[in-house]
Amino acid sequence: MNKKLIAQSFGKASNTYEKDAPVQKWTAGFLAEVIKGLDLDQPVDCLEIGCGTGFLTQEMKTLFPHANWLITDLSADMLESCRARIGDNVSYQVMDGEHPALDRKFDLIVSSLAFQWFQDLESALKGLSDLLKPGGRLVFTTLGQETFQQWRDNLNQQGMAVGLHDYPPLEDMQKIAIKGCQVNFDRQKRLQPYENGIAFLRALKMIGAQAPQPGYQPLLPGQMRKVIKALEKSGSCAMTYDILVGTITKEA
Repeated sequence: MNKKLIAQSFGKASNTYEKDAPVQKWTAGFLAEVIKGLDLDQPVDCLEIGCGTGFLTQEMKTLFPHANWLITDLSADMLESCRARIGDNVSYQVMDGEHPALDRKFDLIVSSLAFQWFQDLESALKGLSDLLKPGGRLVFTTLGQETFQQWRDNLNQQGMAVGLHDYPPLEDMQKIAIKGCQVNFDRQKRLQPYENGIAFLRALKMIGAQAPQPGYQPLLPGQMRKVIKALEKSGSCAMTYDILVGTITKEA
């Protein structure tokens, strides 16, 4: 993936993200409930990967107000939007979470819907696990294989290429083994309604998630109209979000 292009896409969307990201906001709240259910001791040093405008950051600051938080994102503009929400009582750093340039360890690392932008998710999880203190947790959400299945099926039926990124199936994630860690994966599906096909595509653009697979040739206007018409003819413009929930625990 072109990380520079991804950072630019999300940077441009930093001012429109809030009102067009209901799934991202819901997922942050859902992940916060998962973390609450882990019954953690109060962590001292915490890291967030891919903060966006701060949906999860705000939840975590409420849950662990006295922790030392390092908040990171690939986009400097997103990071500033998060700072405007959260304030200066935490530390901020522009950083590629797939290749963290950090020399410290953490009790808790969290991330909500950012890891799907990694090139090698399994390798990244192993690298992030190395940043955990003994007994530390890495808890995150990412997108699974069935995300946007309706859009993918529609394009396949029209014989057209799908520009969306491929996401891993839950079964593959459950096979990941990391030395010295307990790894667990689960899923939560959400069906998000959209007024029409244009509204779905607009929402992707407004949150900065429209960056296609490398080498993808965008549909011509006539092709796009055909695809959107076929989608709307099906009677529903709801899209599946296949949300994978990962918990990695470093052995004490």
